[in-house]
Amino acid sequence: MIHKFGTDFPTTTIFSEFSRSTVSEISASDLSDEALLAWVEREEILFRTFEKHLLGDRLQKGFYNVDDFMKLSLSVQNRRKSRAGQSLENHLAYLFSKRGVSFSRTGATEGKSKPDFLFPSIENYHNQSFLVEHLTMLGVKTTCKDRWRQVLSEADRIERKHLFTLEPSISENQTDEMQSRSLQLVLPKRLHNTYKESQRNWLFSLEEFLAEVQEKQEFINQ
Repeated sequence: MIHKFGTDFPTTTIFSEFSRSTVSEISASDLSDEALLAWVEREEILFRTFEKHLLGDRLQKGFYNVDDFMKLSLSVQNRRKSRAGQSLENHLAYLFSKRGVSFSRTGATEGKSKPDFLFPSIENYHNQSFLVEHLTMLGVKTTCKDRWRQVLSEADRIERKHLFTLEPSISENQTDEMQSRSLQLVLPKRLHNTYKESQRNWLFSLEEFLAEVQEKQEFINQ
């Protein structure tokens, strides 16, 4: 990484691509749930390793005062949060492309709303003659907490929305409310076991989500 990137982080897109290239035993043709987790986990390891190296000298020098320390701390935290979300979207976009799925990323729907992914495209979304049942939207959040409600207002034409997350063990109260608001939770199959048995039948795996989207697009292309 030092030889390739020097003394600073590259863009998230470039770093995500580099991370995938180091996981030679996994490809987009494998089960999508496991492929995605492998890429995300590898990027996290590489990011923290490179970050530790880049911050090493700065930490050794110490800090002039508390404000100096807080400035660096906030910068590190914000970069970690931002890159985690962006890298997850990068790997999903790569997977969708490799699976031949048509999509638009962060296209504007109503007002300033920009869903993370729209299928098959933002142009189809704004074409009022395009059947709404052929549209799909996917929000992406590494963790949900209470922020999952933000997704509900991101594509008015689409009643049933999807949200992809890596958060395990979301409470039944939360998932019950998601269902009542027509929000379908999608997460890697491996994480389904962290949920209660009563929740699992409702959860979507990434592979199941892809199958639904591909079925719609195959019907459109007939």
